[in-house]
Amino acid sequence: MMSTDFQPTAGGLRRVLNVSIPLVLATSGHALRLFADRVMLSQYAPEALAAAMPAGLTAFCLMAFFIGTAGYAGTFVSQYIGAGQPHKTGAAIWQAIWIALAGGIFVGLTAHFSEQITGWMQHGDAVQAYQIPYYETLVRLSFSAILLAALNAFWSGRGHTRVVMGIELLTALFNIALNHLLIFGNGGFPELGIAGAGLATGISSLGGCIIALGLFFRGKNRRRYGTWPKRIIQPDLFKRMLRFGIPNGTQFSLEIIAFNLFVIFLGRFGTTELEAANIAFGLNALAFLPLVGLGMAASILVGQCVGSGQIAQAKRYVTLAIRLSLGYNAIVGFFMLAAPRMLISWFVREGDAAQADALQLSMVYLRFIAAYLFFDGLFIIYSHAIRGAGDTRFAMQAGLLLSWLTLAAPAWALQRFSPIAMPLWYVLVGHIILAGIVFGWRYRKEAWTKMRVVEEVPVFEIDTHAEGGV
Repeated sequence: MMSTDFQPTAGGLRRVLNVSIPLVLATSGHALRLFADRVMLSQYAPEALAAAMPAGLTAFCLMAFFIGTAGYAGTFVSQYIGAGQPHKTGAAIWQAIWIALAGGIFVGLTAHFSEQITGWMQHGDAVQAYQIPYYETLVRLSFSAILLAALNAFWSGRGHTRVVMGIELLTALFNIALNHLLIFGNGGFPELGIAGAGLATGISSLGGCIIALGLFFRGKNRRRYGTWPKRIIQPDLFKRMLRFGIPNGTQFSLEIIAFNLFVIFLGRFGTTELEAANIAFGLNALAFLPLVGLGMAASILVGQCVGSGQIAQAKRYVTLAIRLSLGYNAIVGFFMLAAPRMLISWFVREGDAAQADALQLSMVYLRFIAAYLFFDGLFIIYSHAIRGAGDTRFAMQAGLLLSWLTLAAPAWALQRFSPIAMPLWYVLVGHIILAGIVFGWRYRKEAWTKMRVVEEVPVFEIDTHAEGGV
């Protein structure tokens, strides 16, 4: 009897939804964390809200490489499951754990350069005073977020995405509660302002890690999936993970860095533009991150199908994911165009007449976001699908060219020579449209159908036990 982790013929919409809905809810939980951060910081001080996105994104830029590299263990897990080798998945996660811990050390050390990093942004002394403590707190606790990405790959790669959903939603609720206590000093806690928001993010991620580790080392998982192997460092597997994971992490980090530069350059036009961008992108996160969850599901299902040789089934899964993303984006885009005032009402500071310009500008920015949602969905699904098979080198090379030649470089030129910020948004829309087209073309070339990241296995070694774990 085939393992309950993967049934390649159990295709269709039901399988896509079973895998994707928990991941969509999980990434929505992360979006909710970001949204709650923005809303609470907007109530605390306008400079705090203006500081949060560029400082937070800069910290995430450094984390992204290690999250993308360690998180790629999910592809190894999915292909091992598809190939009938579940006993090798635990060892794959262990290699990711070492990458995550090394990444946490590296990122944490950058706290010593916080003044230089935030000073380069040129957002003014008042905003920088909030950026420094936020950045320092986030990077010093970054190991917890990177480690959680590595651990979650154990369940997401097997298609057991409800566990990931549970961990992420509990983490999000913990984060929001800590925000309420630490930003404003409620419940007898000290008022830490924006540093409290960073501390809440780090502590809540650490709580998620504790839950994930407890589940990872459960007896059933140790026996079936080898989560406590005799060798927790396996050089051959570690090298293979770096071979495929580093391009994945590089692409992810380059995309985040380029987007962060876009936000930094936009902020140089003034605090009003920066606050408006924070509001617009805070709302965009509610649309973007659920699509990332759908993309992760496509990557998992493609990986499992590649591992089992079910390429035609993989294509059906991707087609269904594309249709779901288009339907979701149509709904989100409608609300952005038809009801922008309702959406931005969460960010209104009562009695602050000076905020009116930023609120008005944020509604304009929402129109630009609505313009690229269709192609953003294509980019997310297709890029995740080819990486799920192992096509990470193309993704890295295309990501490098797209992120820097069509986004970062034009944005840099415009912030130097344009008197207004609006042209930067046309650049962003064009960049995302081109990214959707390029990755759609690569997917249809079908180079990914001939790739895999795990070793071939003789038929007599395939594990057919049905015993599972959580």
